[in-house]
Amino acid sequence: MKTSIIILTYNQLNYTKQCINSIYNYTNKDDIEVIVVDNGSTDGTKEYLNKLTEIKKIYNNKNLGFSKGCNQGMSAAKYDNILFLNNDTIVTKNWLTAMLRELHSDESVGMVAPVSNNVSGEQQINVTYQDIHDLDDFAELYCNQQKNKSKYVLRLVGFCLFAKREILDEIGNFDEYFEYGSFEDDDLCLRALLKGYHLKIALDSFVHHHGHATFMGN
Repeated sequence: MKTSIIILTYNQLNYTKQCINSIYNYTNKDDIEVIVVDNGSTDGTKEYLNKLTEIKKIYNNKNLGFSKGCNQGMSAAKYDNILFLNNDTIVTKNWLTAMLRELHSDESVGMVAPVSNNVSGEQQINVTYQDIHDLDDFAELYCNQQKNKSKYVLRLVGFCLFAKREILDEIGNFDEYFEYGSFEDDDLCLRALLKGYHLKIALDSFVHHHGHATFMGN
């Protein structure tokens, strides 16, 4: 099953490099397409992206906000598994495989997300690493301990959110009223729940999240 990964960027070039490098380190290139929507970066992000011939790029002349950018990315996506990923993340081994398993574990599952070091709600876990150089070892050990485990929840956080295209077509995309990135993920989750779909955490998928990097960039 192939996945379209949609990443929004607005400056924070170093985080974007870490994010994209980790995706290609820990994901089969033949199983994904990466779509980057840049909201008018001025720090060399566009020049960096232009060198990456394997990804799709959408360039906005100004910051159109999180919801609008995600919706632009989805419109350009060619696969039926749609993953929205913040650029201030670092993915780890088997991150996507574990989420794919849960997304397609039942027709009633609408959206799935990983656990993380820096996220609100039930996706937050305690971590022992102090430096990203120790991230991979921690993630592999933790995810092996949680192998094939998952949890139903009533809310998932949009820093890394995995959905079926058919569900998004039914409930609608991100509401662009939530312009710059607050509560649009809560709204999307609520609409999925109201349609009778379930939300799940893949407990054996870990994604490091620096947290609020884009807001600080703004």
